[in-house]
Amino acid sequence: MGTEGGVGVDVLSRYYDAIVFAYGAAKTKKLGIPGEELQGVHSAGDFVGWYNGLPSHKDMKFNLDVEDAVIIGHGNVALDVARILLTQPSQLARTDITETALKALEKSRIKTVTIAGRRGVIQAAFTVKELRELTEIPRTEFIPVIDKTQLQLPDGNSLPRIPKRIMAVLTTAINKQLKSRHRNAELFGRECRLLFLLAPTRFLSNLKEGHVGRVEFTRQSLVDPAKPDSKVISVNETTTIPAQIVFTAIGYTSLSLAGMSDLKVDVVRGVIPNTQGRVETVATKDFGYVETDAAMRERVPGMYASGWVKTGPTGVIATTMYSAFETGDSLVQDWNEGKEFLTPDAKVKGWEGFKEEVQKVGGKPVQWKDWKMIEAKEDRRGKMMGKEREKIVDIQEMIRVVEKA
Repeated sequence: MGTEGGVGVDVLSRYYDAIVFAYGAAKTKKLGIPGEELQGVHSAGDFVGWYNGLPSHKDMKFNLDVEDAVIIGHGNVALDVARILLTQPSQLARTDITETALKALEKSRIKTVTIAGRRGVIQAAFTVKELRELTEIPRTEFIPVIDKTQLQLPDGNSLPRIPKRIMAVLTTAINKQLKSRHRNAELFGRECRLLFLLAPTRFLSNLKEGHVGRVEFTRQSLVDPAKPDSKVISVNETTTIPAQIVFTAIGYTSLSLAGMSDLKVDVVRGVIPNTQGRVETVATKDFGYVETDAAMRERVPGMYASGWVKTGPTGVIATTMYSAFETGDSLVQDWNEGKEFLTPDAKVKGWEGFKEEVQKVGGKPVQWKDWKMIEAKEDRRGKMMGKEREKIVDIQEMIRVVEKA
């Protein structure tokens, strides 16, 4: 629970009447295909954590001294990774990207970034905003490689609003790409290719044994191209794409925290079972969890969930906000209805009691005022470097900032 000593949720529950689990989905999923252990094959989540300054990722290394990168996945994370790899470091320098990541990107030799996913255009999980930003990166030629059948869908006006807008962005990008090639091909220093209907089957090593050199894909076909939830089937045709560095962006899953099972709370299939944010238990057998009807689930008093640990890794910030509003409404409703577990109890010590538990195991409690000191330090560092913030990526340094105040 945020301390190196390992104070669990079961201990936290002694000091609070209600707990809201909002810790997201931190574990990245594996493809489970041959060659995934090769050097140069990385989780996109690890890369994002590294350039965003997560303390747990500060020592990770990514060899960007290569020319060809492949990103597997069609979600916003995949597009974010591509944007970071393709954007000029001079532009990134004005953001709060870490200085370590910025220096590595300044030395990058990556020329081609290929984003490949197993589904079609309107089945892709990225949002319109993220896609449009990817098409507008300066000095980068954006090349959507799309089968004609995906652009000539029957009765295109019947498509839902978001897929229709995605189709419009890609159509505009195709037309722009054709015109720009005729004008001046030297305008572009890098190339971003967006590929569809490709399922990764294995990673192949290059001449340097143990390091990735290519990615093999099997071509896919849509059962019903006009449906956003269309299934895909293999057409038994393979292709390979050069790649000296690979990022897999196929989703995230949530993990259980220490002490959760003692409260009959656990993560099932990547989320905490809940209804409108109210945490529930599900039936179990020796071989694992069993799906049960919502009416048969058992409520866990005082426990709530919000965000990706509640819904799974889906949507954007606004989606998560509405998830939080729903959970907040559920908690307030329970309070207004006088639920027994929310009845004030003088014996429940709250923060003061829990703080003692943290100190018992050698942890350093950090309060809101302490975090504001850390944030102010980051802001000052950033101002000196001409950027909005320079993040502190070492936990011990954060603690020293607080102790010196």
